[in-house]
Amino acid sequence: MRSPYTLDNPPPDEPPSEVLVPSLWRVQARWWKRHTPALDQQGAKHPVCGHCGQSWPCHSWACWDGQLGQAVNQSPAPEPDAGEARVSAASPSRAIAFGGALAAGLAKT
Repeated sequence: MRSPYTLDNPPPDEPPSEVLVPSLWRVQARWWKRHTPALDQQGAKHPVCGHCGQSWPCHSWACWDGQLGQAVNQSPAPEPDAGEARVSAASPSRAIAFGGALAAGLAKT
Protein backbone atom coordinates (compact mmCIF):
# COMPACT_ATOMS: atom_id res chain seq x y z
CA MET A 1 0.00 0.00 0.00
CA ARG A 2 1.43 3.36 -0.98
CA SER A 3 1.79 6.05 1.61
CA PRO A 4 0.37 9.53 1.12
CA TYR A 5 3.89 11.01 1.32
CA THR A 6 5.93 12.48 -1.53
CA LEU A 7 9.34 14.12 -1.93
CA ASP A 8 7.61 17.48 -1.56
CA ASN A 9 5.61 16.25 1.45
CA PRO A 10 7.76 13.70 3.33
CA PRO A 11 6.52 11.78 6.35
CA PRO A 12 6.82 13.64 9.65
CA ASP A 13 9.46 12.54 12.15
CA GLU A 14 6.82 12.19 14.83
CA PRO A 15 4.04 9.70 14.04
CA PRO A 16 0.46 10.74 13.35
CA SER A 17 -1.97 10.00 16.18
CA GLU A 18 -3.48 6.95 14.44
CA VAL A 19 -0.15 5.07 14.28
CA LEU A 20 -0.21 2.05 16.59
CA VAL A 21 3.56 1.69 17.13
CA PRO A 22 5.16 5.15 17.32
CA SER A 23 8.75 3.89 17.80
CA LEU A 24 8.48 1.81 14.62
CA TRP A 25 7.15 4.82 12.73
CA ARG A 26 10.28 6.81 13.58
CA VAL A 27 12.53 4.10 12.11
CA GLN A 28 10.40 3.72 9.00
CA ALA A 29 10.26 7.48 8.36
CA ARG A 30 14.02 7.83 8.84
CA TRP A 31 14.77 5.08 6.30
CA TRP A 32 12.12 6.42 3.88
CA LYS A 33 13.97 9.74 3.92
CA ARG A 34 17.39 8.09 3.53
CA HIS A 35 16.27 6.31 0.37
CA THR A 36 15.24 9.42 -1.54
CA PRO A 37 17.23 11.03 -4.36
CA ALA A 38 20.07 13.36 -3.38
CA LEU A 39 19.20 17.04 -3.76
CA ASP A 40 21.10 17.29 -7.06
CA GLN A 41 19.15 14.27 -8.37
CA GLN A 42 15.61 15.34 -7.52
CA GLY A 43 15.05 17.19 -10.80
CA ALA A 44 16.88 14.59 -12.91
CA LYS A 45 15.02 12.62 -15.56
CA HIS A 46 16.23 9.32 -14.04
CA PRO A 47 17.18 10.06 -10.40
CA VAL A 48 19.15 7.63 -8.28
CA CYS A 49 18.75 6.94 -4.58
CA GLY A 50 21.03 9.08 -2.45
CA HIS A 51 21.65 6.16 -0.07
CA CYS A 52 22.00 2.97 -2.13
CA GLY A 53 22.67 4.43 -5.60
CA GLN A 54 19.95 2.38 -7.30
CA SER A 55 17.54 3.87 -9.79
CA TRP A 56 14.87 5.70 -7.81
CA PRO A 57 12.37 4.76 -6.54
CA CYS A 58 14.65 2.02 -5.24
CA HIS A 59 13.38 -1.22 -3.74
CA SER A 60 14.17 -0.11 -0.18
CA TRP A 61 12.26 3.15 -0.54
CA ALA A 62 9.26 1.28 -1.93
CA CYS A 63 9.32 -1.10 1.06
CA TRP A 64 9.53 1.73 3.61
CA ASP A 65 6.84 3.67 1.77
CA GLY A 66 4.54 0.65 1.87
CA GLN A 67 5.10 0.20 5.58
CA LEU A 68 4.33 3.85 6.25
CA GLY A 69 1.20 3.51 4.11
CA GLN A 70 0.06 0.55 6.18
CA ALA A 71 0.81 2.38 9.41
CA VAL A 72 -1.36 5.38 8.56
CA ASN A 73 -4.15 3.38 6.95
CA GLN A 74 -4.53 0.53 9.42
CA SER A 75 -7.21 0.43 12.01
CA PRO A 76 -7.11 -1.85 15.01
CA ALA A 77 -8.25 -5.34 14.00
CA PRO A 78 -11.46 -6.48 15.63
CA GLU A 79 -11.04 -9.20 18.22
CA PRO A 80 -12.02 -12.59 16.76
CA ASP A 81 -14.88 -14.39 18.43
CA ALA A 82 -14.29 -17.83 19.89
CA GLY A 83 -15.32 -19.60 16.65
CA GLU A 84 -12.97 -17.56 14.47
CA ALA A 85 -10.02 -18.17 16.78
CA ARG A 86 -10.18 -21.92 16.07
CA VAL A 87 -10.19 -21.58 12.27
CA SER A 88 -6.93 -22.59 10.62
CA ALA A 89 -5.01 -20.05 8.55
CA ALA A 90 -4.59 -22.64 5.77
CA SER A 91 -7.00 -22.33 2.87
CA PRO A 92 -9.31 -25.23 2.06
CA SER A 93 -7.78 -25.63 -1.40
CA ARG A 94 -4.28 -25.97 0.07
CA ALA A 95 -5.55 -28.50 2.59
CA ILE A 96 -7.20 -30.53 -0.18
CA ALA A 97 -4.04 -30.40 -2.32
CA PHE A 98 -1.90 -31.44 0.65
CA GLY A 99 -4.29 -34.28 1.48
CA GLY A 100 -4.21 -35.50 -2.12
CA ALA A 101 -0.42 -35.41 -2.22
CA LEU A 102 -0.26 -37.22 1.10
CA ALA A 103 -2.66 -39.91 -0.11
CA ALA A 104 -0.68 -40.34 -3.35
CA GLY A 105 2.54 -40.71 -1.36
CA LEU A 106 1.00 -43.30 0.94
CA ALA A 107 -0.32 -45.27 -2.02
CA LYS A 108 3.23 -45.61 -3.40
CA THR A 109 4.54 -47.21 -0.19
